[in-house]
Amino acid sequence: MTLEAHAKINLTLEVLGVRPDGYHDLRSVVMPVPLHDDVVLEPADDVSVEMSGDLPQERNLAWKAAQALRRATGCRKGVRIRLVKRIPAGAGLGGGSADAAAVLNGLNGLWGLSLPKNRLCAIGAEVGSDVPALVLGGPVLMEGRGERVAPLADSPLKDFPLPDLSRLVLRTPPVFVSTPRVFAEFRDSDRGLGANDLQPAACRLHPEIAAALEALRAEGCTGVRMSGSGSSVFGFRTSTV
Repeated sequence: MTLEAHAKINLTLEVLGVRPDGYHDLRSVVMPVPLHDDVVLEPADDVSVEMSGDLPQERNLAWKAAQALRRATGCRKGVRIRLVKRIPAGAGLGGGSADAAAVLNGLNGLWGLSLPKNRLCAIGAEVGSDVPALVLGGPVLMEGRGERVAPLADSPLKDFPLPDLSRLVLRTPPVFVSTPRVFAEFRDSDRGLGANDLQPAACRLHPEIAAALEALRAEGCTGVRMSGSGSSVFGFRTSTV
């Protein structure tokens, strides 16, 4: 079984405050984009992940997702997971979360579990903050630390204007962004300065992000902003030509 694990962009991202558990409360409109990894699932006796790079499989979100699904259901089946990566890491595009979401959705069928989406989203929330939104798929409203998600069409933001993805321009500056560092740099005064409250903090830490945003504006793109905690930025061409 081969699945496409689509990256996401945050069309909006509000930082609402700090929770008792230390995470930040967020509200974000999240939308999947064409860029994707390939996730190949094959039946096996245990859970394993094959991918390039030096990351131990126990830290890989795809591996964690499979293990979380086994714990939640008592299923003892295994899977061999092969990842073909295209989504850059540390870029605010949810690459690891996309892989984890694809694993949860795929194994739900491969293992014959037939869990509803809301149950898969709850399991995904144990794995990573972006996982529930990507499990659900499509444009969603994400709240809390990511554990509360709803289709945008069924949310209070149902009239939010969605962009034409055929006009999307996506750029990733060559810097790896640490999400905890960006949140540590975040200031209350950063709120409301743009569509993404984390953008000022990320730009202070990494001037390359600010330069990439300015380059998109200079090219005439509209709706220019950063995705997630960075480093990727995006905008929309005014013409498909």
